[in-house]
Amino acid sequence: MSTLYAPVGITPTKPLTPSHLKGALQLDFMHRFERLFSPGDIWHNRRPWDISLQTIRFWDYLDREYAGTDFAAMDEGAIGALYIECHRNGALPAADRVAAYAHRIETEGYVHAASRRILELWGEVFATLGLARDALFHSAPFGLDQDEVLSRLRAHDMLLDQRGFGGGVYLDLTDEARPLRVLISEHGLPNYLLAILRDLLDGARRYDEVCLYHDANIQRDYEALVRVFERLGMRCRRVGFARVPIEGQVLSAKQGGWEHYTGARLLERVARGASAPEIRLGFRLYFLHALGLRQPDNYSDAGLADALEHARHLLATHELAAHEPAAPTEADREALRKLIKRDGSANVYGALAVLDQKKASPGLRDAVMRCLL
Repeated sequence: MSTLYAPVGITPTKPLTPSHLKGALQLDFMHRFERLFSPGDIWHNRRPWDISLQTIRFWDYLDREYAGTDFAAMDEGAIGALYIECHRNGALPAADRVAAYAHRIETEGYVHAASRRILELWGEVFATLGLARDALFHSAPFGLDQDEVLSRLRAHDMLLDQRGFGGGVYLDLTDEARPLRVLISEHGLPNYLLAILRDLLDGARRYDEVCLYHDANIQRDYEALVRVFERLGMRCRRVGFARVPIEGQVLSAKQGGWEHYTGARLLERVARGASAPEIRLGFRLYFLHALGLRQPDNYSDAGLADALEHARHLLATHELAAHEPAAPTEADREALRKLIKRDGSANVYGALAVLDQKKASPGLRDAVMRCLL
């Protein structure tokens, strides 16, 4: 059964935080592990996130307050500080300014210079961690126009359109006791949910199922998206991940608190001197296993350093066995199947635990390791 993985995107406005790293690493492993049993592709497109109000608000603020600034010379901390400043001091842009940015993004694939710099810096971290560049740089026109999506929702009794009365347009799942959700504001501005539907609905039909992947803060929106896909006749599952606390708090990037914990700083401060395989495995062992997935512990440098050391030990053992790699037996394949949940999602924590199980066979251990490197 083929799967289209549709992850929430990261708006290109701030540094990569531990929560961003966890989300990207978990999806990467899920995709690789589940692909042992069924084919699947990851959907990546910048535009639904670039066209969001969160991103446009920041770009508008920079153009009004910092016109002429050479953002290419800035590091991620400096741009992130401007993002915090924007949310503390900047007013929401007028509807006509939002619409102007949205038009450029949709028709040209426009990306502000500050975000181009952010994406460049993210790309360096992604390359070191062995994550796909498409997640950051792929930008393509939406598959459907706005009216076509609204028409489909209307045909399946999922739309409340109040524009004729000066109101907005709403996703209407009230027959399932779900609250109305704005798709287009009374000022005519569409939100990110409509952008996701425009980008996904057409292509999703080429797959047997869609896997919606998101952080816990937007769970309600993604629960609604699942119902949209299902009511339009598509099979859909949802996988959420919990954000990583820092010093006891889970903060949005616009609130700060990430200054010492960006992906680049962790690589420099904690992983300096480690080999590329040690970094790739160590970060996955830490963010997907040592921290815990559902209720993660606080991020700590010591914990990440321990995971990197553990990775070094596992890789040494793996390299000794790699001269004569063990082909998975039928018993190994059955053990791997048991690490797939009923909905088809990988048991990420359980799969990584295999690496420390003394009774795990070489073939089983090798199969899991290959999904991590």
